Amino acid sequence: MAYTGCALTTGFDLDCRDAVGGVKSVRFANLDDYLALTPVVSAGAVTSITGTPTFYNYEQLKETSSLTETINGNSQNGTVYFTPEVVVVLSKLDVDKRNEIKVLAQQRLVAIVETNDGSYWVVGYQNGLELNAGTSATGTAFADLSGYSLTFSGMEAEQMLSIDAADVTAITN
Repeated sequence: MAYTGCALTTGFDLDCRDAVGGVKSVRFANLDDYLALTPVVSAGAVTSITGTPTFYNYEQLKETSSLTETINGNSQNGTVYFTPEVVVVLSKLDVDKRNEIKVLAQQRLVAIVETNDGSYWVVGYQNGLELNAGTSATGTAFADLSGYSLTFSGMEAEQMLSIDAADVTAITN
């Protein structure tokens, strides 16, 4: 049985051992504001983006936050979709963060995630991310987190997109 249009295009050698994990920062915008920036996508990357700045930067403490994209398939139905998840940690409980979290929870968002290796990924760019889980906690010990852990998740027909650092700088408040 031939699968037209689904042919493999390349293979991969082992990479050098120079990768690092983790999230350095997460930038959020309302999904409609992102779409108004008229992003141009080609071969899995945002190749150009124009418009007024609408993303807000949330810097992350090292080794606290994460980006995960799960591939979901159903062989019987011939479907594949992707579920991105972005975990953001904000230290210190305070009223300003509490109030902004309430606003985040009411939105459909797009995130640009900056990883510790210097790459940037646009997540939730078709259907948006929603704040679907989180905690506000002070922990038990002095060294425990006193702050917020927020989980944003979505469901997309396509994988997350790469975006150039210069484009990210141009659209970030």
